[in-house]
Amino acid sequence: MAMGAITGAMVADARAHSSPTWTETSLTALGHGESLLSGHPLPIDLPPEVAVPAAIGSSTAGPPLLADGATIALFETIRGALDGDAVVASDPTVAKAIDIASSLPFIAAVDSASDELAVLVGAMSGLSGGIGSIPARLACTTVAPDGRQGRRYLSGLTLRLLGIERPLWYDPRRRRGPKEVLPGLWLSNLYGVNGFMEAQPHGLVLSLCDDEGRVDGHEGEHLTFHLEDAPNSDANPNLVNVLDDVLTEIAEARGSGHPVLLHCRHGASRTGLVLRLILIDELGLDAEAALMEAQCIWPHTSTWNKAWNREVERRAATHSRSVES
Repeated sequence: MAMGAITGAMVADARAHSSPTWTETSLTALGHGESLLSGHPLPIDLPPEVAVPAAIGSSTAGPPLLADGATIALFETIRGALDGDAVVASDPTVAKAIDIASSLPFIAAVDSASDELAVLVGAMSGLSGGIGSIPARLACTTVAPDGRQGRRYLSGLTLRLLGIERPLWYDPRRRRGPKEVLPGLWLSNLYGVNGFMEAQPHGLVLSLCDDEGRVDGHEGEHLTFHLEDAPNSDANPNLVNVLDDVLTEIAEARGSGHPVLLHCRHGASRTGLVLRLILIDELGLDAEAALMEAQCIWPHTSTWNKAWNREVERRAATHSRSVES
């Protein structure tokens, strides 16, 4: 939610101004977040359009005393949402942003807002839906003017603002893939990415986890999607949208003859999930048959995540009904 709010605000501002990079407003907002982490006070007249990172980092201090009503409401709304409260606000400006964000998908919400309101609409959309509510092509390709501060920077800043240390992952450090499992589609784990980039220097890399800089310098396109590999159903509030986003990128790349690599950390659970969905869509398989086929062509396919198994079954049933009708 926190990363969604920051990213949503910055992407929305860039989109509202038809900018391929973060605007000066976004850079100012990030500067306030960094200053807060360094122990510096916030400006007493902090406006709402540059206050999102500061609001996330100010868990106890609250907004500056002389901030306007919208800024105060933004702080209260963000902190309340992070504490599990409903996303509401008493200030009419923030309330309007919440109303727009809750009634439309991210792009439509931002495009329907005025330039002045776009930042708050983007922030509220990302706050309620998480980073998964923002199309990966927007979240990953809108960067700082110098090109250095991208999605990984936003993730790191969010964790620092929340006082959370990046979790340590079990890492087998064994290369899996890359292997072409379907025409134009390669799979791997994190350690197989370099092999694909060497063989397909202009290929599209789709990361279902943090790539940890392993894709830096790749000449082709690279998009990252947010999928939490956790069995509880609320871990991925926008699971359907994220998976649709991934499948669309894969279909468009393969349809244009563009090689594409799909990977996660272990190349097992997340990668296997998407592979099963592709087999359902392309071959009309049911959930059980898709699993058997996936494990034949990519033996690392895992089924430990029961929440994702249910999503596979749901999509298989939906596909079957659409074919019958």
